[in-house]
This record gives sequence, C-alpha cells and structure tokens, in this order.
Amino acid sequence: MASPTKRHKAKRPSLENAFEGLEVTPSLSNPGTSPTIHLGKSLRKMMKSTLRLGHGTVSRSVRGIETKFTITQDEFYDYKIAHEDFDPDLVFPEMVKLGNQLQDILQARLDPEQEAAFENHILECLVHMVYGSNMIEHAGAGLEITWKLCMRIFQGEQVPEDIGKRDEEYMRIKEERMRDKLSTSTAAVLRSRREIVQHAKAAAYMITELCLHDRDLSEEIILETHRILTYKVDAESAPWTQYSGIYRCVDVSAGLHTFTYPVLVPSKMQQMIYELQSDLQQAAKSGVLDPIMLAAKYTHIFVNIHPFLDGNGRMCRLILNSMLLKFGSFIVCLGEYGPDRKAYNEIASAASQLEDTYDGREEEEKPVMHKELASLILSHAKNSLGKLIKAIMK
Repeated sequence: MASPTKRHKAKRPSLENAFEGLEVTPSLSNPGTSPTIHLGKSLRKMMKSTLRLGHGTVSRSVRGIETKFTITQDEFYDYKIAHEDFDPDLVFPEMVKLGNQLQDILQARLDPEQEAAFENHILECLVHMVYGSNMIEHAGAGLEITWKLCMRIFQGEQVPEDIGKRDEEYMRIKEERMRDKLSTSTAAVLRSRREIVQHAKAAAYMITELCLHDRDLSEEIILETHRILTYKVDAESAPWTQYSGIYRCVDVSAGLHTFTYPVLVPSKMQQMIYELQSDLQQAAKSGVLDPIMLAAKYTHIFVNIHPFLDGNGRMCRLILNSMLLKFGSFIVCLGEYGPDRKAYNEIASAASQLEDTYDGREEEEKPVMHKELASLILSHAKNSLGKLIKAIMK
C-alpha cells in the first residue's frame, strides 16, 4: 500500500548447516553495512533443499520443528482483480504444476551454466522487487541505477553509504530527477540513492533471517528490518533517528481511513505474530498450506496496523516476499508498471475500507479482506515461476 498522507494527532540456534552447501551470514549489526552473502547462490541451494520431498510439497520449520506442507489452494480467492475477471481455479493448479517442474529441474544435476542462469534470474527478480516496491512509494530512482546498486548488494559486495557529486551514480540520478521535474538538490539525490541501498539491504536481511536461517517471523526481525530500511532516511515529519525501527507514537491515516491507534500498535503486532504462529501450527497439523493466501493475509494485517511512522508499504511487501520465498519459493514483483501500481493501490485501499466497514463486528461476520490481494499475488507468482524455468532451460 502506498504511504499515506500523515495526520499527526532468547537467541535461536543457527541453522547454517541445515541446507547442504548453503552460505549464511550473521545478522547485520550496522544498518549501513551490506550483507556478505550471494543471495542467488544461497536461495538456489535453499530451494533445492526445501522442495525435495515430493511434488507440491515444501519442507520448512515452524517454531524450530521441521514440517512438511503440501501446497493446496485455499477457497477464498477473488474472481476479479481490479475489476478484471480472474479464475484462481485455473491459475493455482498451473502454478503448482510450474512449481513441480521447478522441483524436478532442481533435483537434476544442473550444469554450471544453468546454475548461473538460475542464480542470475533470482537476483534479477529481487532487483525488480525493490524497484517496483519503491515505485509504488515514489521512492528510489530508475531501473538502471536500482539494478546496479541492488546487484552489488545481493551479490555480497559492499557499497559506500554516500557518494560525491562527480560520481557517475550521482550524475545519473540527478539527470533522472531533472527529467521527471523533481528536486535535484544534493540531499534529494543522495536520498534517492539511499532509498535503493537501504531497501536492498533490508530485503537481504529479512530473506536471510526467514528463508536461509529458517527463522520464524518475529517483532524483532520486523523492527530490525525497518531499522535497516529507514537508516538515515528522514520521514516528512521526523528525522530518521526518531522513527527508524521504532513503533509510531502518533496517529496516521490515508484518505478517510485511520490506522491503528498508536497506543494499540505494540499489542496488535504481538497479536499478529501470535496469529501467524497459530495458523502455521494448524497448517503443520493438517499438512496443507496455501503460501499465497498466508502471505496475503499477513501483508494485509501488517499494513492496516501501520506500525511505523513511514516505510510501512515497503515493509509489508518485504514481509510478503520473504514469506512467499520461505513457504513457496516464489518472488512477486509488484508495482513495476503504472497499471500494476494502480491495481495494487486500488486493491489495498478497498481492503482498508472493508476494515472500516466491518470494524467492531464479530470475526465470523467479516469477509476475507485480503482475497483480491491474494488473487493479484497468485497471478504474479505463476508468471514469475514460468520466467524462472524459462531462464534456466534456455
């Protein structure tokens, strides 16, 4: 969901040996530091390990316990996406079929060229994920600069926190902003660059924690991810030191929709994590899981709590993709193009309006608020899997 117009009123053991040949790195202690991990290589090895148990099955831990899930379609998808007809009953089986095909490819012995193609495509998807998410928020810069910066970070290279006015990156960002009739001040140019760099570092951190270390989503991971995302990026109404990695203490709203009152944010976040763990435990008991619906649900819940002063939209999409990767080996790149941004924002806004409409009702009286978002994600996930397979098999 795009950023609203604000109105102010115990350590777990490392799982570094869980996946054969997997490269993992400790959590970042400095949000300005790049991770030293090649995400493409590590995610390829993770996918090979977690998808090896049989067609349509993924293996992940829930609260430290190894669990097998069969990917199964939930019944609550929408049959429209932004007023366009959509049939999840056709698309979901096609997605599972592509997942099975990917599983077969991963279990075969890939030659070095195929491994490189797989890893490069994963990195490209992550770049487009960051770019699209930034575009939704009118943040960052163009795809070329985003590509160069993100690729270096996702390959484990260090990038400098700041650059000079004569640096090629600086000049390219300034040219883009001039073309788009945006401010070309030094502060604006450096902010655009930092919005890319910190977004990529935040993505690398959350993906490493949830997917490579196979940890459960927690408030601590969410707070640290936000701290990295917003490091040295001031909000409109506060310097970064006053809101980065900190739950908000002011009211915020988007249009007529007012998000959770600040005094309730900590308890709502605790409740969200508790509910997620309950859903996963129930899935472990039943042996079936729809990763699309699960990720859509908690993306919706998070963004409607809106726990931070700024950065909630980008954070919800980092949670979305980290959960999709963890439980389904999908990456979805939302918001790259105007029509997709429009559809995403309309869907998110309509879901928030539903929250207002049914506020105070009993849970059993409420509709599934995130079903249209789930259909949008499903459409993207199917296309993403198809492109990945095509890239490997060229």
